[in-house]
Amino acid sequence: MSKYAETFHTIADILSFETPASTLETTFSDPSFNWDAIVVEGSKYLVLPAIYCRLKSRRLLHLLPEELVLYLDEISSINRNRNRSILKQVHAISTLLNAHHINHVFLKGTALLVSGKYEDIAERMVGDIDILVSNEQLQDAFHLLKSNGYNKTFGYAYEKSDFRHLDRLISEQELAAIEIHSNLLIKNKRHLIDIPLVLQSKIECNGIAIPNFKTLSLHQILSWQLNDKGHYYNFPNFKVLYDVILTHSHKNNALITTLFKIKEGQSFIAIAQHYFEEFLYIETNKYMKIIQFSHKCTMNFRPLRVIQNVFKYAFDFVLSRIYLMATNKYYTKHVFHKIFSKTTRKKTPV
Repeated sequence: MSKYAETFHTIADILSFETPASTLETTFSDPSFNWDAIVVEGSKYLVLPAIYCRLKSRRLLHLLPEELVLYLDEISSINRNRNRSILKQVHAISTLLNAHHINHVFLKGTALLVSGKYEDIAERMVGDIDILVSNEQLQDAFHLLKSNGYNKTFGYAYEKSDFRHLDRLISEQELAAIEIHSNLLIKNKRHLIDIPLVLQSKIECNGIAIPNFKTLSLHQILSWQLNDKGHYYNFPNFKVLYDVILTHSHKNNALITTLFKIKEGQSFIAIAQHYFEEFLYIETNKYMKIIQFSHKCTMNFRPLRVIQNVFKYAFDFVLSRIYLMATNKYYTKHVFHKIFSKTTRKKTPV
């Protein structure tokens, strides 16, 4: 196994609730163990605070270099304070939306923060506040928030037709921006999540509306696999995997059955089984074994991994731009405007 692959397995072992602490003690006692690699990859994939909190919960911090413990503690403390501020922000937004009878649910990280599933809220790193709103109230919610402090918007340089969320709303007084969603997945896969059902089956945690945990995990998984192309690149998302385990969604038979109906769901489980014992009880089929073998090869052979990722990125970039040119007139106008404006600048005499 390559050092790169070993780093990923160690991160999974730290986050897992099945890997014995003795296994980690043996790993950390190796003089050649590379903590720098754990920090780099943990930071890159937004699980560094979770790694620290799990090591602290398992009483394994004494095995880390003292400077590293201080660094991780500081990072986690910053994230804890940030999340406290975001929770206050979520409660204020919820109060505002409820006062105007806007049918909504909070999604992803903010939903998990209010759920109380984390032993320490420092574990979860959160970016934007994602909110799903019923389609008929979408513009009402957008203008309501805009008139209540979120008066700056950030979107694409061209108009996105039928995108899954409106332009990001930003307040100078608040930490997190807001994205109001009408849909949750890329256009050709939206049928996989029934939006009206998400809103009908919502639950309340600490007075905040969130999806039920099966739907919450399904959205996280498919968002990674489809929107963020995790299936395409055949790569794990430790943040999502940890969330799924923490909410016990990996034991939800209805969720597993739903995932098995689509190849992207099967590939998620296949990668999960490669890293976490929690998923090993699920039966593996031939397709999943191919996914696991392919992932092992790319993780263990750097030249293969680099070539494959470069090729996949280039192919996806070209294909997605051709698709946009064919389906979005605003993007086409944007491209031609950039081309001709550059040509005009070059021809202008100095």
